[in-house]
Amino acid sequence: MAMNQSSRKSAGWTNTQVYTAIVVVLIVGGLVGYHLHSSGTTPADTSTSTASTSTASLPPSVPAPAQMLEAQVKPLLQRLDTNPKDVSALTELGNIYFDASQWATAIGYYTRSLNESPKNPDVRTDMGISYYYNGDSDRALKEFDLALKDDPRHVQTLFNVGVVKLNGKNDPKGAIAAWESVLKINPTYADRAKLESMMAEARAKLK
Repeated sequence: MAMNQSSRKSAGWTNTQVYTAIVVVLIVGGLVGYHLHSSGTTPADTSTSTASTSTASLPPSVPAPAQMLEAQVKPLLQRLDTNPKDVSALTELGNIYFDASQWATAIGYYTRSLNESPKNPDVRTDMGISYYYNGDSDRALKEFDLALKDDPRHVQTLFNVGVVKLNGKNDPKGAIAAWESVLKINPTYADRAKLESMMAEARAKLK
């Protein structure tokens, strides 16, 4: 997967550690697949869950995800206390909550980041993904459109436009057009085989 957004690292627990512990919980509860791609350096998970994230399911040696999230966000919140317009801290907080699938909270921090630095297609794309998983496909597409105005060749945005048009709007023709643009811009796209398979499935829905 392409990795475009700034490095997702902060004091305390790393995103990988948080992600790993959360995945332990998700595996216990069962998984539902999805295909959206994050623009960040931490690839979006290929699954989500409707299961409860009860700490009772975690091994005793693994801190609760809430505790790890708190450890990650604390130094960033302290930075915001000093400078509420710290774009880096706002974006990193958005990334942390994105990786934890806490979409509404991620949207809040991404919005504040973009208020200070609006021409950032990576952040805007991740916010669009968050809107999609928060149940708002129309707003997701609006954010993707804004990202593409800043960077018309942003292939991860185009990839996600296709996913939302197909799965969120039942628009296979629109999805195919977006994915064809990805391959036109980047013929060596890393996920080309997967993308071509998705395009074939979308074409089948047109028949």
